[in-house]
Amino acid sequence: MTKTTKVIRTIYLYTVALISLIFLAVGIGTLVNTSLKAYAFPEAEKKDYNMCNSYPYFVSTIDAESIKGKADVTADQKTQIDNMLKDYENWKKENTGDNCIKAERQKKMVDSITMFLIALPLYLIHWRLARKEKQEVES
Repeated sequence: MTKTTKVIRTIYLYTVALISLIFLAVGIGTLVNTSLKAYAFPEAEKKDYNMCNSYPYFVSTIDAESIKGKADVTADQKTQIDNMLKDYENWKKENTGDNCIKAERQKKMVDSITMFLIALPLYLIHWRLARKEKQEVES
């Protein structure tokens, strides 16, 4: 191996080790952050997720019962309003409160664990190779 090749290989090994270490730190940091919010400070994440704080616009701006009470509303339109209200109730159950927060929290934890499981072996392999080469050069 030429000297230039050794230098390029060393730069590569240290660069990949550094990048892996950064991803490892981000993954662990996100995991710790999410865990702290979930167990130590549960109120801290209540306003974090947009999906949990949004709502269907059309349902919030109409008074369904007064519309159904009008004389010119057909039976089909009343059925549509009832279905819309049922859909809204189902949406509220799935997208508000702890259900919404729990899903987002689990997604963040899975992403963090995945990042950790990929970055750790990459870091360890490249760091060991770099250290091994350094020891060979020093010997």
